[in-house]
Amino acid sequence: MRIDAGLWGLAAAAFAFAAVLMVPAVLSGGDLYWHIVSGRWMIENQAILRINLFSFTYAGDPWANQDWLSELLLAGAYVGAGWGGVLALTALAAALAAGFTGFFLARGRRAAITGLWLALALIAGAGAVRALPFLLAAPCLALWTGGLLRADERGPSLKLLPVMLVWANLSSSFILGLLLTGVLALEAILFAKDRVAVARAWGVFAGFALLLSLITPTGIFGVVHALRALRPAGPVETVLPLLLFLPAAAMLLPQRRMALRVIFLAGLFALALTSTAARLALAIVAPLLAAGSAEDEKLHFAWRPLLALVLLIFAAAAVRMIVPLVRGDDAFTPQTALARVPTTLKRQPVLNERAFGGYLIFRDTKPFIDGRPIYNPAFRRRYEQTADSALLAATLTRYHVRWTILKPANPAVKALDAMAGWHRLYTDQWAVVHVKNDAH
Repeated sequence: MRIDAGLWGLAAAAFAFAAVLMVPAVLSGGDLYWHIVSGRWMIENQAILRINLFSFTYAGDPWANQDWLSELLLAGAYVGAGWGGVLALTALAAALAAGFTGFFLARGRRAAITGLWLALALIAGAGAVRALPFLLAAPCLALWTGGLLRADERGPSLKLLPVMLVWANLSSSFILGLLLTGVLALEAILFAKDRVAVARAWGVFAGFALLLSLITPTGIFGVVHALRALRPAGPVETVLPLLLFLPAAAMLLPQRRMALRVIFLAGLFALALTSTAARLALAIVAPLLAAGSAEDEKLHFAWRPLLALVLLIFAAAAVRMIVPLVRGDDAFTPQTALARVPTTLKRQPVLNERAFGGYLIFRDTKPFIDGRPIYNPAFRRRYEQTADSALLAATLTRYHVRWTILKPANPAVKALDAMAGWHRLYTDQWAVVHVKNDAH
C-alpha cells in the first residue's frame, strides 16, 4: 500500500512538532544561553558579532561566528515569547526537517518501508534534538539531500541553491551539504554514459553551491572552521546511530555504485557516536541515502490536511507560549548559586565549570571558559589540569581569580577547600561557590 508523499510529510511534521513542543528538555545545555545573548547583542547593535565580548580570558579576540542567523532567530523567539517561544521555534524546525524527510522517503515507495525508516530515524535521533543552530539548520539538510537525490543526467536543479545560502548562515553543518554534493557528483560521473556532460552539470551546481557558502560574515574562514569541526568530539555518547547505519550499509553495500555513499555514511556514523549534531544529521541523511531516488509519483496534495496541520501548529504554539515555561537549577544552570554571589564580586574574574559558562554569560557575568570553540587546545588543557593543587593555584594567580563556581564533583572543589585564603560561600547539589578571603 502506498500513501501520498505529501500526507507522509504532513504526518511526520505533525508528530515531530507535537513531540518537541511537549518536551522542555530540548532546551537543556549551556550553549543555548550564549547563543541567545549573541543574537540579542546583534539585534540591539544592528551588527554581526565578530569578536569575543563575553569571557574575560579571551576578551576582544576574533570569533568566527558561523551561527549568526540562528542566533538572531533564537534571540527573537526568546525576547518575543520567552522560553516558550524558543521551544516553539525548535519544534517548528524539527517539524520541517521531519516533514521534508518523510516526503522524500515516501515518493513512490510502500508505506511499510517509509514508516520503518522514519521510526528508526526517530529512535536514533530523538535524543539529539536540542534548541541549537544545528537543529534550526536541519530542514536545510533534509531538503538539500532530497533535492540532490532527485538529480538526473542534467544534474541537480539550480532551484536548490538558495538553500545553501540560508544554510551557511544558520550553522556550520552546511559543510555536510558540500561534502554530500561531492560524493553524489562523483557517483554520478563514475557511472554515467556521458561522463563529460554529467561532470559539467554537477560541476556547475557544486561550484555555485561553494560560492554561496562563502556569502557569510566569515567567508572562507567559515568553511575552514566547519571542516576542522569534522572530528570526534570526545568519548562515545551513544550507540543508537547503529540502528540507522547498519541497515543503511546493508542496503547499499550489495550495489557496487553505492560504495561512495557507504563511505560517507561511515564517516558520519563515526562522528555521530560522539556528536549530538552529527547524530541528528545521520538520522536525516542515512534513510534518504539508503532509500535512494524513486520514480516520482504524481502528487495529489490535499489542502485540508495541510490547513489542519497549520492550525494545529499555531494552536499548540500559542498554548506553549501562553503557559509560562520556567527554567530552574540544573546541570547547566546554577541559578540559585549565582544569586548568592554579591553583585560586586560577579564583576571580578571567576574560575567556572565549563558547563556553567553559558549561563554566566546569560547573567552578564564574564566566565573563564564556556562552550564556544574560541579557546585554543593549550588553554583547554590548562583548564582541565586545575584539579592539581599546584596548577590550580597557578591558574588562580595568573588570571587574578577572586571567586569560583564549580560542580560539587569537580576535584578542584576539594583543592579549594584545603587552600589557604579561600572559603566556601555557598553549596548545593548543582554548584559550589568559593571566594577569596580578601575579595569584596
